[in-house]
Amino acid sequence: MAEKDIDWTWMILDRTLATRGIPGFSNVATIVTNLMNDGMVDTVYNETSSKPKYRVSEQGHQLLGQISKVINPSDIP
Repeated sequence: MAEKDIDWTWMILDRTLATRGIPGFSNVATIVTNLMNDGMVDTVYNETSSKPKYRVSEQGHQLLGQISKVINPSDIP
């Protein structure tokens, strides 16, 4: 979900968390709010939709790049 050109909604985040065995529904708003407050996620508003979408920010991509240098992605379930 961290690809630069992907916008995502809280529903997509919830489904992704659920497929990884992470209970997300009750936590999604808190997770997204915290990520936004920390500058890791940008809110993207679209005139054709009443619901905002979210995108990993440049700062978030930098952090993910640093993490991927330390953690082998194949080690993550």
